[in-house]
Amino acid sequence: MLRNSINGAWLFGIIITFMAILIAYISISINYSKAYEMKTKMITIIEEYDGLNPSTVEYLNRIAANYGYRKTNTCKVENGEKFVGIRDGVPTINPSESQNICITRELKEGSENIEKKYYYNLEVFFGFDLPLLGNLFTFRVSGETNAIYYPADSDYFR
Repeated sequence: MLRNSINGAWLFGIIITFMAILIAYISISINYSKAYEMKTKMITIIEEYDGLNPSTVEYLNRIAANYGYRKTNTCKVENGEKFVGIRDGVPTINPSESQNICITRELKEGSENIEKKYYYNLEVFFGFDLPLLGNLFTFRVSGETNAIYYPADSDYFR
């Protein structure tokens, strides 16, 4: 009788562990897909408005609000390049505190083209939050626009 109850406890523990792993995997997958979809829509807006200007920032904020997006993290920038961080709808150039959205602009010149190509890199964040444990992980989702030849930037990247 005791042996059967011990085996039942082990089986119950294995089932609970498996279910916790499965729920965590599904939760992370759903959060990632929402962040990826939001990032894709934001990149499309940057391409439609030919760069980063006040109209673009307004639409990016609308998209973030539609998704209920509030996650923040520090922007990862290499070589001291200029970047724009957007937090709570307010764009800031080279902020030191954590941001909701991070955008950098990269210039690539081709040997066959005289025109300058600008690419915008956008980064958003999603996390794995549990009610009792808080934020366990923060992941980055980033993407790059297609080439924009004559960006209609405001004073963000000048």
